[in-house]
Amino acid sequence: MLFYSYFKTLVGKEVTVELKNDLAITGILHSVDQYLNIKLTNTHVQNETKYPHMMSVRNCFIRGSVVRYVLPCLENKNLGRKQTLTYLKGYQHENPDISGLMSSDGAARPSGTRISAGTFCGSPKSAPTSPSATGLPKWVEQNGQVLRFFGFFQEAVTESNIENHRVRRVVVLYYLADDTLQVTEPKQDNSGIPQGVFVKRHQVDKEDGTPFTPTDLAVGQTVTVYGRTYILVDADAFTRRWYDEKLDLQLAAPGDYPGDPVDEYRQRFGLASAPVKKSNDLATFVEARLGKPSHLLEGDRLKQFLAQSGKVLRFYAVWDDRSGLCGDRRPYVVHYYLEDDTVEINEVHERNSGRDPFPVFLKRAPLPREKPRGATLTGRIPKSLCYRPCDFRLGGYVSVHGRNFLLHDCDVYTREYYMAELGYPSEVLEPLHVAEAIPPLPRPALPPYNGYGTLDDSKQNCVALVPKPPKKDMHKLMNKDKIILRFTARMTPGSSVSHADAGRRFVLSYFMMDDSLLIFEPPVRNSGIIGGKFLERQRVYKPQSEEIYTYKDLYVGGQLEVFTRSFELLDADEYTYTYMENNKHIFIMADADAILSSLRVQAASRADAVRTALIETDSQGVGYLTCEQLGQALSRAGLKFTRHQVISLRRKLDRDRTGSVTTDDVLAVLGLTPGQ
Repeated sequence: MLFYSYFKTLVGKEVTVELKNDLAITGILHSVDQYLNIKLTNTHVQNETKYPHMMSVRNCFIRGSVVRYVLPCLENKNLGRKQTLTYLKGYQHENPDISGLMSSDGAARPSGTRISAGTFCGSPKSAPTSPSATGLPKWVEQNGQVLRFFGFFQEAVTESNIENHRVRRVVVLYYLADDTLQVTEPKQDNSGIPQGVFVKRHQVDKEDGTPFTPTDLAVGQTVTVYGRTYILVDADAFTRRWYDEKLDLQLAAPGDYPGDPVDEYRQRFGLASAPVKKSNDLATFVEARLGKPSHLLEGDRLKQFLAQSGKVLRFYAVWDDRSGLCGDRRPYVVHYYLEDDTVEINEVHERNSGRDPFPVFLKRAPLPREKPRGATLTGRIPKSLCYRPCDFRLGGYVSVHGRNFLLHDCDVYTREYYMAELGYPSEVLEPLHVAEAIPPLPRPALPPYNGYGTLDDSKQNCVALVPKPPKKDMHKLMNKDKIILRFTARMTPGSSVSHADAGRRFVLSYFMMDDSLLIFEPPVRNSGIIGGKFLERQRVYKPQSEEIYTYKDLYVGGQLEVFTRSFELLDADEYTYTYMENNKHIFIMADADAILSSLRVQAASRADAVRTALIETDSQGVGYLTCEQLGQALSRAGLKFTRHQVISLRRKLDRDRTGSVTTDDVLAVLGLTPGQ
């Protein structure tokens, strides 16, 4: 049927029929039957040299069994297969390049029209949507756009002498994305009427069978949906703007809702509020003895319940009971229900408090300000003796059956209620700081070192029952690996050092990766002392301390006491000097700029002494001073420094690395001139 419908659209047009044996005949398509037998008129053969006997053919009838292709004669036209469905900007829609689609009877239909269910297998849920001016489908461009109208309808009321009808307000929503309609009635508290969705969202047809469109909705019009008539009286701002921009229509001014007979009846006879019934303890007692329900003995509280339903004042309080045995300071939340003037107190469960989580501390009930002195006939506490909202103040106390609760904060709604209803200023509603500082937990003192293993191992034995290896600083291990500072050292004379040890020299190596020390003694021939390792690599603690030696303690001229042996650092290798100068922010003895600043301040008041000491130290008058001579001259002038600082100063001034500096350079950096 698809080819038959296609051939019928070509009737009366010039077509080309390709037969077997590569024969092609061009002519006017005269007719076609359901068996695809076609009749051509005014035909001629395209391949004349191959079939000369058919050049004079004017009319021919071709059976469908021998037809290979039937093509319309369209010169310079794209005869490729057309796609009617495509994607545009990621969304499915009809191809805008195709002006029409084939219908079941062979006629072309406009793009964007509704396709019948018989065209496809199965019934589509919605018709294809043509792209808009922006190139997007309608259901994409107008997604989320809803026209909203406000209206009402009158519902008949039977068997009532007060009203014969009731006015019910509704909201009509028209969704532009899929042309669906929805009617809802806003819910009212305590109305007693089932309210909500009247008409679910779907495509609604009018009485004539055509679907609703935006032109059928306007302010002041009546809309009939499934036999119920709605009168539209207003629309929101978006709806008015949409009608003005899209349809060039101005919606009418908002109308008024008609009066409700019930409201008019109540106003006419003064029934807006029920009369206040006076309470009498004796009458209440007698009515209770006669069997009147208990909820009716309290009088009419319906007005207060309807006006204050769901409104709760929330306060945060603390109860300090530390004066008693096993007392504590515990937080609570106080709820005051405005609908019936009852109070509820809940306990805030704290972690690791050692108490079971029983949240309700005081069951919801009226809370008396003080203990009642006498019993009443009904056994109930009068409202005049119970707490009211005006009795709650931040910073004040609330007596809960002999327990004083301090109110220190409230929530946002409670703060706004007191400011709007009771006229409290915002200053008196500021929260109070009641949190107490938690004292730090005392750390148990470590027992003294027992002498087994290292000090770190002894600490690990005190931390856990199953000792673990001490943790290492992986950052230092990764970044300070293979950085070793080497110094030349000697034993300083003392009671524990013999005269034979005074001439011994050692190489002290400091490993930056783990702050360990290694002392090695180079072997000296005919000294009588076997060289080698003097101290195995390990971390060395300072005397009578748990602090280890670090890079801060290492500089030329410094002394280290290692297991009752005192070592003085005499010199360092070039790598050590360079590393310390490149990291002078941690090696302060290698900071030449800081040394010069200190020496300038000291030399300012001793200019003559410094100049004289430099001249006397240069006894030969060559104008050069070695590092030892520079240190002697500065020391003779009364300046305070260390040997490492002198070496750093000499390295800064000795750019050629000759091992000496000139006297003029020393005076210049100290701010002195030879002529002064």
